[in-house]
Amino acid sequence: MADSFNDALPWPHPGRRNTGETTGETTQGKVESTPWVVVGVNLTPAEAAIIKGRLESHDIPAIAQQEAIGSVFGLTIGPLGSARVLVPEPLAERALEILAETFEPDDEDEKDFDDDAYNG
Repeated sequence: MADSFNDALPWPHPGRRNTGETTGETTQGKVESTPWVVVGVNLTPAEAAIIKGRLESHDIPAIAQQEAIGSVFGLTIGPLGSARVLVPEPLAERALEILAETFEPDDEDEKDFDDDAYNG
């Protein structure tokens, strides 16, 4: 019984030969870390989610971050309630261009309203 138990264990033991052979071919991978940079800060969690979705629709990975305690308590304002959006550094410039296109006010939005029309 002891031999069958030892054969079932995944780590080497004195009675087992490790041939080093595997059934599939493997290659050694290289781990590269990519820094993430902030492209939006002091946002409400809803704004961060919208921006994240917009960037992902352009195949730019994004992360919306908020302080953990703020999300637990449902805060949406102040330092604990604000959120930020991060993207990989090589894609930051493109992300900022997309956000500038998306959230640039139209000429119609910049119209000055006549105060007399509202004051009756």
